[in-house]
Amino acid sequence: MLSSEIDTMKAQMTAVIVRDSEGFFDAAKESEDLQITVRIACDFFVFLQQPSDVPELHEAEYMAETIRSGLDWFFSMAQTAGVLTGLELKSGFGPKLPSTFSELKTSYESVFHQVLESTHSIKALGLLLSLVQMMFLFMTAYFPSFLSFSSEGGSA
Repeated sequence: MLSSEIDTMKAQMTAVIVRDSEGFFDAAKESEDLQITVRIACDFFVFLQQPSDVPELHEAEYMAETIRSGLDWFFSMAQTAGVLTGLELKSGFGPKLPSTFSELKTSYESVFHQVLESTHSIKALGLLLSLVQMMFLFMTAYFPSFLSFSSEGGSA
């Protein structure tokens, strides 16, 4: 995907969200939260466009670190969204989370396009938060977890 196409997606997503937000994102903090969240959501979308079923480890770890770098802005965005009229948010596990990389790609791409096609800013913002949740799911898949233990010659 070309840099100009990515910039166009970011601009389109931002425009959809601020379109009828009545100046809500005019404040520097809210604008920064939105810009960073949109940038990382678009970066993840581009990452998912790779043709392989499973990403190369170094690419996946880089993307997980990119997502991690946005945590403060994501949580700030969620707090902001929680006060908007008409937006109902839920926490916790949904009815069915994607269980494979392929399912995650399909689900993320579907919601991503829903954001771009949304006719209501608040709905688009809620969908953006759903994208963030799926990015977190991806990030946890690349967080180290226990595989085995051998007491031979080990320390600690």
